[in-house]
Amino acid sequence: MKIAHLILVHKNPEQLERLLAALRHPAFTFYIHIDKKTDQEPFKYLENGSDVFFIKNRTKIYWAGYGTIQATLNGFEEIIFNDYDYINVISGQDFPIKPADYIYQYILKRRGTEFITCESIEEEWKEAAHRIYEYHFINWRVPGKFKLQFIANKILPKRIYPLNHKIVGRANWFTITKNAASYIISFLKQNPAIVRYYKYCWGADEFIFSTALFNSDFRSNIRNNLVYVDWTGQTKGHPRILTSADFEKLIKSEKLFARKLESDVSSDLFTRLEEFINT
Repeated sequence: MKIAHLILVHKNPEQLERLLAALRHPAFTFYIHIDKKTDQEPFKYLENGSDVFFIKNRTKIYWAGYGTIQATLNGFEEIIFNDYDYINVISGQDFPIKPADYIYQYILKRRGTEFITCESIEEEWKEAAHRIYEYHFINWRVPGKFKLQFIANKILPKRIYPLNHKIVGRANWFTITKNAASYIISFLKQNPAIVRYYKYCWGADEFIFSTALFNSDFRSNIRNNLVYVDWTGQTKGHPRILTSADFEKLIKSEKLFARKLESDVSSDLFTRLEEFINT
């Protein structure tokens, strides 16, 4: 079994270097998408042509916009024609909390599972429904867009999803089979109305992949994702930055990765996790 790690990055090449070092394994290959707004030059020393490759078709990423989706799809397009069984989508601010071989064995033993969280916006995740059924002009790069958005939602009816799908989601970080990734690419190409719909949602990356798979034959194989996130005290949609104080909780977690770490705030945590996964 081979796993391609698709890592979305926009800063901190040194932090990315630590992530790559912590995850290295004979069955792992890394594909790095660097935000097109970011200078790629400081990252170039990491690409080696053997287990680290840069995604060639880069796109600009803005928080909660469609760019994260496009970057993921661009990565899929460059990965799926190679000999991989799984694609693991993480960010440069994630870090493993288990040794690389443990991660490999964990997925191998559950081969065929799609690790992608699917909470219904009608049930478990009701607070997210407005992000789907109201207009959001997050992808517009024009002045006054939020005033226009407010007016649109005042005068226009509730949006209707183009297909008779149950809408689910929660996290845009997931580990899915190559077959599932191929299905998503095909599904979106065959349903351009779905793409247009999501371009007027807020944080559509947290719905589009989950909903596509949940309403397909892959549904029976879906389990929650493998990333530990702490939403306590979050502000404006961002999870709490993890520190050394979180170490014990992380190593006791059943998850395989932790989010979110920052070089300055999480410095001690990086060191402790590196020591833990290398023992």
